Amino acid sequence: MVKKQLIMEKSLELFAENGFEATSVQQITERCGISKGAFYLYFKSKDELINSLIDHFMTSIITELEQSVSATQSREELLYNFLYISLGEFQQQSNFAKFFMTEQVLSYNKDLFERMQTYMAMFNRIIYSIVERQFAQTPPNMYLDLVFTINGFVKSYSELFLLDNYKLDLSLLCKSIVEKVTLVAQNATIQVVTADYLAYINQIPKYTKDQLIELINTIQEEIRDDSLVEESLQLLKADLQEPTLSRVVLVGLLKNIKENENCKWCAYLYEKFLQNED
Repeated sequence: MVKKQLIMEKSLELFAENGFEATSVQQITERCGISKGAFYLYFKSKDELINSLIDHFMTSIITELEQSVSATQSREELLYNFLYISLGEFQQQSNFAKFFMTEQVLSYNKDLFERMQTYMAMFNRIIYSIVERQFAQTPPNMYLDLVFTINGFVKSYSELFLLDNYKLDLSLLCKSIVEKVTLVAQNATIQVVTADYLAYINQIPKYTKDQLIELINTIQEEIRDDSLVEESLQLLKADLQEPTLSRVVLVGLLKNIKENENCKWCAYLYEKFLQNED
C-alpha cells in the first residue's frame, strides 16, 4: 500500500474512533508505523489531510455517479442506480461517512466548509438531472423540492445503518426510497425551494490548463505500475501544453485513465475543460 493511502486510511480510523481534535499526528504515525517526517512528506498539517480525505471520497463518488447517470438508458432506473452507488459507497467508506456525520470540524473551519459545500452543490446537480429525466411528469417548480426530499432520505437512512448499526438490505432500501420519492413526485404541490437555488447547484468546477497540468503532475508521481495510464496522462498533458490531438483521440485517452482510481477526478475535470473549450 502506498504510504499516502495508508496515512489516509489509518487517520480515518482514528478520527472515527476519537474525533478530529483528539487525534494527533503522533497517533496517526504510530498507527501507520511510520515517522513524523514521512507524514509531513505527504501532508503539511491535519487540515491538509482532511482536505485530501474530502477530495478523495467526494471526487470518487461524484465521478462514479456522473458516469452512471450518463450511461443509464432507462429513466426508471436512474434514481435507483444513484441511490445504490451513493449508499453503497457510504457503507464501504463507513469511517469517512461516520466521521463527517458526527464531527464538527466543518463548522469552525471555513475553508473545509466551503469545500464540502462545493461538492454538495455538484451532488445536488446530479440529483436534479435525475429528477428532470425520471420525474418529467412532475411540475418543474417542484423539482428542487424533490432534490431535497431525496437528500433527506439518503441522510436519514445512512444514519440508520452507519450510526445505529442497523442491518439493511441495500437493494431493498433503494427500492423503498424510490417508491417514497415517486409518491412525493406524484402528489406534492407546495413549493418551498425556489428557482434561484439552481444558480447555486449549477456551479461546475473550472480548471485552467495550468491547474490541470499540475493535477496530472501530482497523479504521475503516485502512479508507477500502469504503463497505459502513465502514457495516456503524458499525452493528455502534452496536448494541454500544445494542442495537436483530435477530440476522438483525447476521448480515447480519457477512457484509458478513467478505470484508474487515482485518475477519475482528473478525467472528469478534463472532460469539463473540453466542454468549455467547445
